[in-house]
Amino acid sequence: MTTADRVARARALMDLGRHDQARGLLAEALAEMPGDAAAWSSMARCCYRTDDFESALHAADQALAHNPALAAAWRWRALSLAELKRWQEAHRAAAEAVGREPQNWSGHMIMARGLLADPTRGGDDRRARDAAHRARELAPHEAETHFYAGRVAERAGREAEAEACYREALRLNPEQRSARNQLALIQMRRGENYAAAQGFAAVAASAKGAELGIHNLKVVAVRLISRARWISVGALAVAEAGVIAVPDGGWAVRGALMAALLVGWAVWAVWAARQVPPQLRMPLLRTVRGSAYVLLVLLGVAAFTLAAFVLLLVPVLAPFWGEVVLAAVALQLTALRTAAVLVRKAKQRVE
Repeated sequence: MTTADRVARARALMDLGRHDQARGLLAEALAEMPGDAAAWSSMARCCYRTDDFESALHAADQALAHNPALAAAWRWRALSLAELKRWQEAHRAAAEAVGREPQNWSGHMIMARGLLADPTRGGDDRRARDAAHRARELAPHEAETHFYAGRVAERAGREAEAEACYREALRLNPEQRSARNQLALIQMRRGENYAAAQGFAAVAASAKGAELGIHNLKVVAVRLISRARWISVGALAVAEAGVIAVPDGGWAVRGALMAALLVGWAVWAVWAARQVPPQLRMPLLRTVRGSAYVLLVLLGVAAFTLAAFVLLLVPVLAPFWGEVVLAAVALQLTALRTAAVLVRKAKQRVE
């Protein structure tokens, strides 16, 4: 097998996702022809696809050392530098790739991706917008170009436009988990929990999306649980009103009040169940049970209900209802703060 044959076979293996075999063939080819810039560029691609970004950067640099005009190597260099969070170098490499092949859509897309991911740039997305739109103009048939156009629109607060872009990306490639995740985030913010849960579950079921999807499913659970806080506050108000109105009330009165509290929570449980597709209810429940953060939120939201039951079950504590309420408030505030942090950290993906 010649060196060219090895490189061609390695590229075919990468297209099939067999990167370890491809890397072995490329290593053999480069041992025979260490000055082959195209082979080094293919090695950069192979290393990048296996998340070995340092090796990908080294391979891209080797390719450029032998052929500084090779635009593909500049693209892999830009991608690797962005993953290593060397933002300014990544932007310069992306600009080089675009300058050398201005009609290649992937160079513009890589530039948009790097600019969007760079946390040092603040809210200035003009360059990212221009790059994403140019990539989409050059390749409207590529799902990724619509995804990045959607990310630009979402960052600018144009959620309707972003949603349309994500839906088009999914039409072109139903396996585009990044677009599915961002679409589900938009749906969750609108309160469309049913559709959002379906989207996050699909992301969690994908090859590399398990952590992302599971985290965002927990966020859906936290949002549903947080809605119950008013039921909990109402429960305490009902209990306290009952204790004050009927201070000498027997267990019949207290039992009726406790039944009313349970009915309120049952109504919430039915509502929450309807917000989640039937096939996801048990997996979501298992996810919630395995998350200390979500359980803390549940405990905090239920704090006022717990305080209500304490007042009803232990009448001697009625004179100390103020202290009981303060304890419940402290627990609920802690839980809601945790919920806010989780919702704020709903994960996005730019890839």
